[in-house]
Amino acid sequence: MSASYRRRIAEGDREYSSGRFHSAAVAYEGAAADAEVPRDRNDARYRAAMACRRVGDRACTERLLSLVTGEGSDWEHRARARLQLAVMGLDSTVPSEIAAAHRSLAALVEEAPDTGPARGALRLRLRALDAEIPIRSAAITWLGSLAANPRIQNSLMIESVLAERAIRIEATGDPVAAETAWLAVVEFVPYPDNSHWDDGHFALARVQRAVGRPRDALATLARMLAVREVSWGNGSYAAPRFDDGAMLAAEILRDDLDEPRAAADAFHRVFSEHRTSLRRDNALWEEAALRRKDDLVGACVVWRTLLVEFPCQRFARRAVSEMAACPGLQAAAPVCPGRD
Repeated sequence: MSASYRRRIAEGDREYSSGRFHSAAVAYEGAAADAEVPRDRNDARYRAAMACRRVGDRACTERLLSLVTGEGSDWEHRARARLQLAVMGLDSTVPSEIAAAHRSLAALVEEAPDTGPARGALRLRLRALDAEIPIRSAAITWLGSLAANPRIQNSLMIESVLAERAIRIEATGDPVAAETAWLAVVEFVPYPDNSHWDDGHFALARVQRAVGRPRDALATLARMLAVREVSWGNGSYAAPRFDDGAMLAAEILRDDLDEPRAAADAFHRVFSEHRTSLRRDNALWEEAALRRKDDLVGACVVWRTLLVEFPCQRFARRAVSEMAACPGLQAAAPVCPGRD
């Protein structure tokens, strides 16, 4: 990387950050001329294209992006440039240009599935298909063809393809097809490589519960939560849906299977095992409501925990009034700044 290339890139960055986009584009194009390797040349041209776009110079933007997508371009910058060209096509008022942009998005997904721009292309293409055909049949068909594509199957894109397909199939109201689709999400890619492990299992359990199979839903949630690992520090490595899954399991035990003691224990595990969850106070409140029926002392302990752990949350204030029934325990409403 030559000194002149670095100098011109730095100049372009300063001009861009100051809002002088035309000057930035000139500096970046100068850097492209000074580049010694294709990757640096592509990066400078892409930066220049984005600067031209900021000033509304469509011809400049398209010229530079087309150079980046040309023969010999590295795959990363080529994919980014292809996505930007497609986005510009979507903004067109010419039907043929819009149609060509959609073909470009689909081609980018199929030809470069391991790139970030391809995931952006997938989202844009699905948004358009969903808007054109509200029943989502066209999107489901396209996603099905992608899922059957060996190139997609061997890429990171397969997770998103399967999940987007399952979401749309579930929206059709067919629970059997939805269960099959969500099973594919959680089974095709094993944990820990599957970024949809938690939301896939949660959705699958929700479908199983809706069709009257609560035991299967519990087994699905147990499978999801079984992969939780204790961290070296406090807490554990938790996926976003882990606490939701634990709450859903407790609700199924309470509402579907009429097992109040097991449900109370399950609610308590949300509090004790999911230390970063925002639902811990909710879980304690639900636990206390169940224990109160045949274990007032146990309920009092839980209410007391609510006051100690979450003094300024809504359930703590409710716990104060409930503790009037607790023998030998008195509680005053917590003093919280900004509240009367």
